[in-house]
Amino acid sequence: MADGKWIDGLDADMPLVEAARKVLLARLQVIRNYLPKAMSEADSDTEYVHQLRVGTRRADAALRIFEPCLPEKVWRQARRRLRGIRRAAGAARDLDVFAIHLLERQQRQPAREQPGLDYLLGHTLGQRASAQTELVAAGQCNAHDFDDFLRDLVVAVCPPPDGSAAATLIVLARPLLSNLLHALEEKAAGDLTDYPHLHEVRIAGKRLRYAMEVFADCFCPAFRQTMYPMIEEMQEILGLANDSYVAAGRLRDQRTYLRTAWPEPWKRLGPGIDAAFQFHQKRLPIERRRFVRWWKRWQSNGAVQMQECMEAAAVV
Repeated sequence: MADGKWIDGLDADMPLVEAARKVLLARLQVIRNYLPKAMSEADSDTEYVHQLRVGTRRADAALRIFEPCLPEKVWRQARRRLRGIRRAAGAARDLDVFAIHLLERQQRQPAREQPGLDYLLGHTLGQRASAQTELVAAGQCNAHDFDDFLRDLVVAVCPPPDGSAAATLIVLARPLLSNLLHALEEKAAGDLTDYPHLHEVRIAGKRLRYAMEVFADCFCPAFRQTMYPMIEEMQEILGLANDSYVAAGRLRDQRTYLRTAWPEPWKRLGPGIDAAFQFHQKRLPIERRRFVRWWKRWQSNGAVQMQECMEAAAVV
């Protein structure tokens, strides 16, 4: 696929070093492709920034997976470099998501809410312009020598120092996926009414999802066709919850500021801002309950199937 989700040519018996080079190359090429577009064409298509952000997340996941195959200094420098791009793209993408929601609300909300929505949209677009400046700066620090960085990182891949030079992809896949499943279970067992903690569940789910993309060809077809879509569903649910948590925070700050500093304009702007705030406040528990229902299905079906699929995979 164009976004680099699946990587052709991987299999369970592939030597670990060969797999690491193939995966890292594929993941970094996505960043190389989207970075210039996100820098110069973000105003024509917000998808460029979105794909850049996701691309950096997948690349960082690949670095985590294949950490044993890279010298520590190279590994740390690569993660630091990607972190700068990811943070800049993330700030821009969060504002894009918020602005898109405001535009959608403008199309369907009553006239009394429009002044507040107009204010919010103008404020958000100003913040978005500033975020784009930061994104361009981060891109300029990386784009000029990204091909060299990509090549040097792939060349630096070497057999793990623990003597497992003949290890294959499946040898890494099973324990790593088991650890990620356990991490997700631990997070999901926590207080799901605490939304910062729910975000930690989301992060654990992301790490599992991105690892599943790398290891899909090591396991039975149901791994990709059944279990992976379930994890995607979880990410969609928790993504909406996170969007509302972030949006509610932005709106809460604006409400406090305007009601304190500008009480007269607040009378006109308040209805639109309050309605948007209430929407996100209501969506948070709705998505939390959706996740709880998903989690019960996953525990009774998906997790069991995944464990069986992993155990059935032969180690050569």
